[in-house]
Amino acid sequence: MPGQICYTTQRYHKGEFLLKFSKDCQKHNLSILFFLAVLVLPFFSIETVVGEVSPDQEITRQQQQPNTLDKGNEPTDVLDFEKRSHSSLNHRKVRVGLYENKPKIFIDEPGAASGIFVEILNEIARKEKWQLTYVPCEWDECLEALEDGRIDLMPDVAFSPEREKRFDFHDEEVTDSWSAVYANSDRQINKITDLDGKRIAVLKGSIQQRELERLVNGFAFNVAFIEAKSFQEAFMLTANDAADMVVSNHFFGNYFYQQYRLEKTPIVFNPVALYFATPSGTNHDLLKAIDNNLRAMKLEPGSVYYKVLQSWTEKPPEVIVPRYLIWTITSLSGILLLAFVFILLLRWRIRVKAKNLAEANKMLRDSETKFKDLFNKHSAVKLLIDPDNGNIVEANQAAEKFYGWPGEQLRRMRIQDINTLSAEQVKAEMEKAKNFERTHFEFLHRLADGSIKDVAVFSSKIDIQGETFLHSIIHDITKHKNAEKEREKLQAQFVQAQKMESVGRLAGGVAHDFNNTISVITGYAELTMDEVDPSEPIYANLKEILSAGKRSADIIRQLLAFARQQTIAPVVLDLNGAVEGMLKMLRRLIGEDIDLAWNPGRDLWAVKIDPTQVDQLLANLCVNARDAIEDVGKITIETKNIVFGETHCADHAGFVPGEYVMLAISDNGCGMDKETRDQIFEPFFTTKQLGQGTGLGLATVYGIVKQNGGFINVYSEPGQGTTFRLYLSRHAGKTDKIQEKSTAEIPYGNGESVLVVEDDVSILNLTQKILGKLGYAVLTAGTPYDAIHLAEDHAGQIHLLITDVVMPEMNGRDLARRLQSLYPDLKCLFMSGYTANVIAHHGVLEEGANFIQKPFSKKDLADKVRKVLENSG
Repeated sequence: MPGQICYTTQRYHKGEFLLKFSKDCQKHNLSILFFLAVLVLPFFSIETVVGEVSPDQEITRQQQQPNTLDKGNEPTDVLDFEKRSHSSLNHRKVRVGLYENKPKIFIDEPGAASGIFVEILNEIARKEKWQLTYVPCEWDECLEALEDGRIDLMPDVAFSPEREKRFDFHDEEVTDSWSAVYANSDRQINKITDLDGKRIAVLKGSIQQRELERLVNGFAFNVAFIEAKSFQEAFMLTANDAADMVVSNHFFGNYFYQQYRLEKTPIVFNPVALYFATPSGTNHDLLKAIDNNLRAMKLEPGSVYYKVLQSWTEKPPEVIVPRYLIWTITSLSGILLLAFVFILLLRWRIRVKAKNLAEANKMLRDSETKFKDLFNKHSAVKLLIDPDNGNIVEANQAAEKFYGWPGEQLRRMRIQDINTLSAEQVKAEMEKAKNFERTHFEFLHRLADGSIKDVAVFSSKIDIQGETFLHSIIHDITKHKNAEKEREKLQAQFVQAQKMESVGRLAGGVAHDFNNTISVITGYAELTMDEVDPSEPIYANLKEILSAGKRSADIIRQLLAFARQQTIAPVVLDLNGAVEGMLKMLRRLIGEDIDLAWNPGRDLWAVKIDPTQVDQLLANLCVNARDAIEDVGKITIETKNIVFGETHCADHAGFVPGEYVMLAISDNGCGMDKETRDQIFEPFFTTKQLGQGTGLGLATVYGIVKQNGGFINVYSEPGQGTTFRLYLSRHAGKTDKIQEKSTAEIPYGNGESVLVVEDDVSILNLTQKILGKLGYAVLTAGTPYDAIHLAEDHAGQIHLLITDVVMPEMNGRDLARRLQSLYPDLKCLFMSGYTANVIAHHGVLEEGANFIQKPFSKKDLADKVRKVLENSG
């Protein structure tokens, strides 16, 4: 109509205006329109200023109602973009995934594929003569189809290391994108901490979902994610208050957020590069062609690449301005002039706030980094635990290394999965830490490899954004605990050794007097038996007295052996030979119902030990094994060489590193429980009935082994039998020949003069009578000085001195030296009822010294005296 102002306005990136006039109104109101443009210009340019506040704000196309695919359509529906100008017989056929993500890729109203990636791909397909077939699908369906090879190419795929394992990407990126958060205006979402406790709509399987989950988990926020099949659905959920906010790429979000009456928040994160992707290991020709064409487009100004980006990011929809609006704007122009100054001030304020916001964001990021480093990189093992359910909310790098599980797996576990206590006990301990009743704990924690560690836990309550957690620091105290156990074992061994030593001192203290008494009993019994006819009744009585005296002497020897104070004559011997020499006697000892097996070790090392002690060991252990077998059974004796290293001994209390010869005696009898095993070596302890045992057998074994520098290991279980393993130190010397005990008649003297010195009158008289009947000329003295005076006054030769070792005035060694000054050829035989330690204290026990232990029999004395006299050395 003539005179009517008809025009349209278009907004460009810098806020410029283009006024388009119809042919019939170009000559009217030019001055008004020009003035209007000048007044309105600040309102458009302020958007440019505001755009400087956040890097994610840019001008995009005016929002349009998104086109959504019919939910009934199957993924097999395709949009065919064949280039009809070429024959399809020789063209490369490419199946392309098509999903809704406007303006990057979508289906427009006519039903054709459209968007930034589609137009760029169509241009490449035209040049490469590809036949494109677009396959509509949801986002996650498209990725599954691409991975399965049901489509060849997928546009608009953000690169990530995880996706690189599933797909192949070309090198030249198409464009950049970042994730942005949009929310309802009443939610007041201004900073990252405002996400805590909110519901967030996300595209299922998108990179925005994955990165936001990682972000909120790092801050330990409580966020509920609502998964949607498309960005349109996610924005619709937020618009309908089913979610508090939505996260999407900035292309789609900036294009549509106003349409859904949402606000753009300052929260942006995760800038990524966008590419085309193909199934892993296939279609490398497609990726190479895309790279070549993209590089060529980017080098050519005005190419399709730049035109497409400009058209979808800058061109707004056309706006028709009605005539009445022109008059309204004209009437308000005065007010706008006044507001212009206010707008300038507002722009300045925005710049200041933007700067402050950037500084605050930097401080927040620095603080977050320091907190993460303080927790994650600390050398101590740290866990953040929810005390209400035991969930491990956070675990640092030291915890991953200590427990052996990856951090992601630890954060899916509960402390009940690690602590060996029951779930109820763990809950009770967490309550103590939560209520500050206790902060230090000691637990057993299970590791990924199944091992158990002793740990000390220092746990305290902390509050994070209104939620309560337990901050637990864990220390490995396994070595400390093991050391404590070892100390307890050593303490028990020390107490046991003290107890054994006390008994040994007691035994040694009474041995001298007891042996003298037994010597008198057995000596006079033997003398009387020589004078009585064996057919007389008194002979049998004397024989019983002699037998009881010998048994008493054996008990004393067992006590001294246990106390390691018996007098021994060790020799270097072959243990196999010593055992074989006892087998016949042992078989008689254990009886015919029990099988005795002998397994000698090959090339056995030599040991140094008194042969009589070997006999004692075998006899005591075999008798003990026999008593443990109720009916028929088996006893096994075996020997072998064995070497113990430092590592083995560190794990086995009582073991000593070195080379040993093992003597093992095993039976398949009733076995023992732990309580019995702990007491078996104690003197007078026995499980046998009254009168069936003295309780000194195993105590004697213990004493003999310890006296010879070895140790014992016992293994036994009730009903499973028992094995004693005796370890005797290896000796490097040659094996000595063991002289068999003579069974010949008692040797008599040839009238040699023998001087007997003994402070015990009963022993002195007994010895005199025995030697007199053996054919010796006997001189006696009750004290050393009496012996010296007697020797000085004696006119003839004195061939042999028999003297007690320990006497009141002078010990036997000193007496022998005094008398040898008078009689240089005088030979000496020492006797004593004291223990080996006491004799050694008086300087008698030396190599080559002639010694006889009280009590002794008539034959023992006769053999010893004859041997000393006939020895020319």
